[in-house]
Formats: sequence, C-alpha cells, structure tokens
Amino acid sequence: MTSVYELARNLGEELKKTPQVETLLAAKKAYEESPEIATAVEEYTKLHQEFEGKMQAGGISAEEQKAFSEDMAKRGEEIRNNKIASELFAAEMNFNNFMNSIFTIVTSTLTGEDPAQSGCSPSSCASCGGGCH
Repeated sequence: MTSVYELARNLGEELKKTPQVETLLAAKKAYEESPEIATAVEEYTKLHQEFEGKMQAGGISAEEQKAFSEDMAKRGEEIRNNKIASELFAAEMNFNNFMNSIFTIVTSTLTGEDPAQSGCSPSSCASCGGGCH
C-alpha cells in the first residue's frame, strides 16, 4: 500500500507540471535575476527597518513620519508597477488560489462532503485558478 507521504510526494511532482506552478517558478526566476527589482526591494526593506529602529528609539518627528510615509508609498508603488514584480505577485496569487482549491478538495474529502458543495465547482474555477476538475 502506498503511504500518505509517497502520495504527497507524487502530488508535489504532479503539481510541478501545472501551469500555475510553472508560471510561478518562471516569475520567481525572473524576479531573482533582476538587479533592478532586487535593488529596489532591498532599499525599501532597509529604509523600513531603519525607520522602525528610529521609531522605537523615539526620535521621529511628525514631519519625518509624513515624509517617510510618502517616500515609502512612492517606492512601494514603483515596485508594484515593475513588470517583473507584478508578474510575480500575480503568479503567487494564482498559485495560492490554486493550492486553496486543492486543499478544499482534500478537506472536503476528509469530511465526506462533496467538493462542489464546499465552494469548489467548475463555475468558480476562473476566480480560484481552477485545476480541480
């Protein structure tokens, strides 16, 4: 008899062949290989950490907080508008929706419910990433 762990490994191997996973891996690779986005995210993270340190030390004026918020909003917008970053965010969201649909099928099966009655149906595949039917 096949163990649950072997089945999980087999499921993982099959998932790697899905468009959702292929797209996610390609988007991650492009993201990791982009010096532009890596620098922008690194700077954003560094500035945020430095600001948090200053906030905890109590050395930030209201004007500095406002300027920081505006600067970080601008930097965040630039990151979100970056084609590579936005493709990664979209691929991650699609993958998460896809995995949620799989999890719904597993948990519905465990509880003896019909997955179609648990919110997973062909008519909702477009919004969740599909892959369950």
